[in-house]
Amino acid sequence: KKKLKLDPLFVDLCPPPDTRLGYRVNKNTGSSSSSGDGGGGELLLKALGIKKILAERNHNGGNDDHDPLIIYDLTAGLARDSLIILSSFLANADSESSQQKQPSMPLRLHMVERDPIVGTLLLDAMRRLDLLAADTSNHQSNKTARQLTKNLSMEQGDGVSVLNRLMSTCTSDSSTPAMVSPPSKVPYPPDIVYLDPMFPPRKKKSSAVKKDMAMLHSLLGTAGTRPNNTPNNDDDVSSSSQLEPSILDVEEERLNEERALLRAAHSSATRRVVVKRPIRAQHLGLS
Repeated sequence: KKKLKLDPLFVDLCPPPDTRLGYRVNKNTGSSSSSGDGGGGELLLKALGIKKILAERNHNGGNDDHDPLIIYDLTAGLARDSLIILSSFLANADSESSQQKQPSMPLRLHMVERDPIVGTLLLDAMRRLDLLAADTSNHQSNKTARQLTKNLSMEQGDGVSVLNRLMSTCTSDSSTPAMVSPPSKVPYPPDIVYLDPMFPPRKKKSSAVKKDMAMLHSLLGTAGTRPNNTPNNDDDVSSSSQLEPSILDVEEERLNEERALLRAAHSSATRRVVVKRPIRAQHLGLS
């Protein structure tokens, strides 16, 4: 059986515009769209309600304009949605700031990833982003990196545990865990919590899963592959009945984790919780 060969994988939070990811970020932020529709980034901002929050703050006035808009991505994965959200926000903020001739409202986006391997990839991406931002040259990539580092932070851990810790320490001067980058105090509570839990791929696919997403499915246990000891013929019906409880237990555990994550998100977010799901998928936490 032919094995899937994976090239070395890394996460780039400041991709050059001539790369595939850089093109996708530009397209989704609307910077490369001739029609001005804003791409997928515009849809994400609409789902998050960012423009509505900005409009309310501008209407109310006061010190709210200087307080950052806080977004938590509790299922960061390879940080693609976080990057598109942040890049889209910054592009819109720069445009509105230049028109109104006043500084735009700051944003803080905190990524949380539970898988230690994916979390290590993100921490490495944050490290390289800091190196790029520290370069004093005026190349556009260095300017972008400096802008991103002011607004982006990352933490490896379970979303529910991270929210519980931040809730209990928001009024104290407790030190930030070592697995947070950059090592500064994470703002709490969030205005918006964004959830995009990895969903098992459909049995019927119109196209092959990309290699990096195949890797992510494998790490997070959502590949949907048959266990090594799962029967594959009619002679193994008896052993099948012995496996059913364990399969059901795994599914029930997944649903319980989803419910706990959703409850924790609702308890923390002051504005809204946004869940990204496939069109025909069950609601989060439901079978």
